[in-house]
Amino acid sequence: SEIGFSTFELFEWPAMAMASRWSVAATALVIALCWTSGVFTTKLLQQNCGYKKPYLLTYLHELGVTAISVPIACSRQFWPRCKTMGVRAMALGLLAFGANISFMVALVLTSASSAMTLEQLTPVFIAGLSFAFLKERYQACQIFWLVVAILGSVLTARSDMKACHGGACDGSMPLLGDFLVVITCLTAALYMVCFKIIFAKQCGTSFQMLFTYFVMKGMSVAVVGGIILLFLPDSNRGLPSDSCGWTYLGINMIANMSFNVSLAWGLLVVSPLACRLFVLLGLPASLLLDSLLGTTIAVQRILGVALVSCGVAGFECFGPKEESERISETTEITTDEELSTLSQVSTGSSQKQTRGSSFFFSLVALGICAAGFALSGIPAG
Repeated sequence: SEIGFSTFELFEWPAMAMASRWSVAATALVIALCWTSGVFTTKLLQQNCGYKKPYLLTYLHELGVTAISVPIACSRQFWPRCKTMGVRAMALGLLAFGANISFMVALVLTSASSAMTLEQLTPVFIAGLSFAFLKERYQACQIFWLVVAILGSVLTARSDMKACHGGACDGSMPLLGDFLVVITCLTAALYMVCFKIIFAKQCGTSFQMLFTYFVMKGMSVAVVGGIILLFLPDSNRGLPSDSCGWTYLGINMIANMSFNVSLAWGLLVVSPLACRLFVLLGLPASLLLDSLLGTTIAVQRILGVALVSCGVAGFECFGPKEESERISETTEITTDEELSTLSQVSTGSSQKQTRGSSFFFSLVALGICAAGFALSGIPAG
């Protein structure tokens, strides 16, 4: 018998079976660092390079994730996987796109610290939605540490918020920006809970299934977002014209694409609330970045970061240990059933037709991405 695996067969290993404390910790670190890097590079693009196109940035992020997902997801089962995802993945993609646009616009209107602080309302919305729809129950000590983490995040940028609303920040319309951040919190919470309900078991079967979801999600955003881009003022289109803009844009693209993928992976291995709390770990990273940039650090900010770190650690430590084992067992059963179904679809006389449909659909996905990038690069009039 032959021993070995193809590149795509390696992606078929069950995601949950690979999930361990170390992989969850690594995911938390990637989520926090990528979120912080994305926010800071967005502000640097605006301040240092004069590149203020929040809609286009969000659109480019989605195109980038879709472009890298197609080669990973593409196999002879690609088309059957896409059909199982269907309209649900596309609808969730548009919901996530709306949440991202709202936050990117808010970063133009208010300070980064205000946006990052108010966005910590997201765990509150997630907790409520998870309690109602996912039947999740939290222990008293978990709720305590959740409150500690949220209070720490608010305390972290309290002085910055006062300065901003006093007219001393880089935001042009801070109140409107803060309102958009709250809208972001609600839509982001809804997206994460819906993803857990609809696709957690399905995407947990393999990495290919997860990246197939990104393909379907990205295609809907590429088409709908591209049509919207055509009707926006010409100033919303056009890529950077100097090295400064391209440098920060490249870093911003990598950070946000990595954040999207790692956040989805986190939703597969932990609860939506725990996954969202990982984002709070970006506040210590932002503190370190500000220190390196020579920004004066207030004592209350250091205290806030300490509370955030303790809150996230406490919430995870006091969570029920048996829940992860139950999720892993459930996902393993789903994996066997899903792969068996996909195997039946691709056998017999329909095997060549399935393979051809998968190849054709992958070309369509790449073509849509290419069209979106071309549309984004049209110079502003």
